[in-house]
Amino acid sequence: MHCRKAAGSSVAACLAPYLGPDDIHLGTWPEAFDQGVLPNRRARKDLLHPVAAASFVSRLMRRPGRLLARRHRIDALNGAQRLKYREVLGHSPEHAYAEQVRAAFPETWRDYFKFCFVRNPFDRAVSDYLWRIRKTANKTLTFAAFLDRLDRRDFTSRTIPRHFDNWPIYTVDNRIAVDFVGRFEHLNENLDQVFVRLGLDRPPLSRSKSMQRQGSYRDWYGKTERAQVERLFANEIRQFEYSF
Repeated sequence: MHCRKAAGSSVAACLAPYLGPDDIHLGTWPEAFDQGVLPNRRARKDLLHPVAAASFVSRLMRRPGRLLARRHRIDALNGAQRLKYREVLGHSPEHAYAEQVRAAFPETWRDYFKFCFVRNPFDRAVSDYLWRIRKTANKTLTFAAFLDRLDRRDFTSRTIPRHFDNWPIYTVDNRIAVDFVGRFEHLNENLDQVFVRLGLDRPPLSRSKSMQRQGSYRDWYGKTERAQVERLFANEIRQFEYSF
């Protein structure tokens, strides 16, 4: 279960070499490609969906000079494939909520080993902010304004992620619904535990979307920002005893 800003893309890339031809892999095909894995049969078949197909062509034509570049085609597939699953898995299918996945794939949910990684919300909120302003090139939005829009559920700007709270990704009825919860703060150790449980050799972990930042996440906070994060992510803070 791919929680946001908790090394989920890197973890998915570690799993990518073991994908079967019909396994669903959403949102991290470029990271899989960096591990030497090409889109599987399921991903290519998903592009037959009318909305996904139209999106794929549109994404390709944004940079027509790179049509022959494999990485460009994989980037286009990565964005387009997700659209097939929005109806059953929500706006961001790669970050689908546990309840949605269980409803869409009940037998898989019952039989598979399910895991996720969580991260201190005070740290994650800063990481999310920096990632979103870089991704959307919105250099004018301050961290305080970012949190305020999260607080108000104001998604009118592309900079504000709709799936900003990881709690529903691995819980149902406010109870943890996965078999293992790893911590970003102990990423390598906990990921080793996952691969031991799966009986697989773990590929090297690449920090595919990591961003370097100076100083501590605490430097971004005043009293107002701290109170907002405590309120927005109260469930995770309480469950895992995270602190500022």
